[in-house]
Formats: sequence, structure tokens, C-alpha cells
Amino acid sequence: MDENIADQRRAERERRYAELVGERLRRLRLDRNLSLQEVCDRSGGSFVVSTLSAYERGKRSLSLERLHQLASIYGVSPVTILDVEDEPEFQLAVAATAPLRIRLSQLERLTPEERRPLETYLAFLRELRGDPTRDLLTIRKDDLNYLSGLYGVKPHALRDFLERQGVLASH
Repeated sequence: MDENIADQRRAERERRYAELVGERLRRLRLDRNLSLQEVCDRSGGSFVVSTLSAYERGKRSLSLERLHQLASIYGVSPVTILDVEDEPEFQLAVAATAPLRIRLSQLERLTPEERRPLETYLAFLRELRGDPTRDLLTIRKDDLNYLSGLYGVKPHALRDFLERQGVLASH
């Protein structure tokens, strides 16, 4: 079940990435005051309108060859088209679904009262997963939601607190 959820999250990130690349393509075309047909004409017939439209809507993936052709038509580097990972929307999508990695060795930074619910839950997870004690233990969004209920705070508040304490490892 966990693999299925991870696959769904990965597929959602990939879908969103394709949409953001498509939005970047559309912006580049519009910034140059080009219609879809004009881009097709500039490609020497290499593209058709329906294909370009599908790229811009994120409904079709670009091959490396097609990426280079469009980059050349728009006068940009292929990396310019693909580099959407700094887009705030992409970062929010990744952060919302990314698992959290707990540094077990850093739990000592918390007071005994702060540490107890977390240690108990993490011990439960290790046993459930058959996971030997290591320095890092990955928890998922559902785990964070459950833990935040134990602490009586919202999930983002618990996450922020654990980050400030150095308990969360960076992604």
C-alpha cells in the first residue's frame, strides 16, 4: 500500500512538472508574440498545432530532440525551459507530499516531555516496519498528522518546531 501511495505522489509531481514546463513553453511563445501555427511554420513542418498545444497543456512529454527544437525557435537554452523546480507552486507541491526524515540522534535536543510522544511513535513505526534503529527514520504526511494530534498542534507547526530543533533532516 505504501508503495502505491508513493507511486501516486511521484506521478502527481511528474504531472505537475509537465504542466509547469508547458506553462513555460506557452509563456515563451506568447512573449515572442507567436501563434501555435507560427511556431509550426518556423519548425519547418516538424511540429503540428495539436502537438504543440499538448506540450503547452502538459498533456504530452517532450523528447530531447523536440526540446532542443523548441529552445532554438524561442532562442533560449533547453535548461531554461526545463528549470521550473524553483517555481513556488512546484516547491509547495513537493513539500506537501515529501516524506520527512527524522534524525534519531537529535531527539535529545527535545525536552523529555517534547520527546516522549515522538519516541514512542517512532519506536512503533520501527517495529511495524521491521526497521533496525538507524540515524534516520522516514515518516509520511499521515504520520505527521497523527503526531500533531498527539501534540495538540497543527501539522505544519509540529514540522516547523522539529525543523527548528534540528530533528528533521533536510530533503
